[in-house]
Amino acid sequence: MVYSRVCCSLLCAVIALSAPACSSLPRVRSTLDVVLADPAAFKDCELIITADIGDVLDRAPLYREQRIEVTGTVAYYGTRSFWTWHIMLTDGQHTLRCYTHHYRVSVGRDAETMLLRAFDAHKPLTVNGVLRNDGIDIREIVYEGQIVRPEYKPPDAAFYPGIL
Repeated sequence: MVYSRVCCSLLCAVIALSAPACSSLPRVRSTLDVVLADPAAFKDCELIITADIGDVLDRAPLYREQRIEVTGTVAYYGTRSFWTWHIMLTDGQHTLRCYTHHYRVSVGRDAETMLLRAFDAHKPLTVNGVLRNDGIDIREIVYEGQIVRPEYKPPDAAFYPGIL
């Protein structure tokens, strides 16, 4: 009984002390030109630079290692000809690879369902992540208001009998 009270008190103290540390920076979206004009204005926020695929490809050195967001239709997704699972996002004229090392060969069911819906409907999908030499390392995939974050791969229901 005393042990449980001590544990509960300790847990409450940890939660109370960690609350300010858990607060995140405000998320701000801007264009590359605005960011380059005044980089100091964006130092206390979670910056996401919005761009179109063509501009990212044309000015890749300026976007590299920045968190960017692009929108396009899914031309392909899978593991063909690349070291991990990826999306080929297109705007009709340009194509950009978006990948994540969190999935490796198989994609989470939440992302796969979202991609199938976007691919079948030929509707735009938004990806944000960090631009690397081989494409965008995905942080979030957004489609019709739904967000998938690749660092979390939901468990397969087949491993948990009785869930379905």
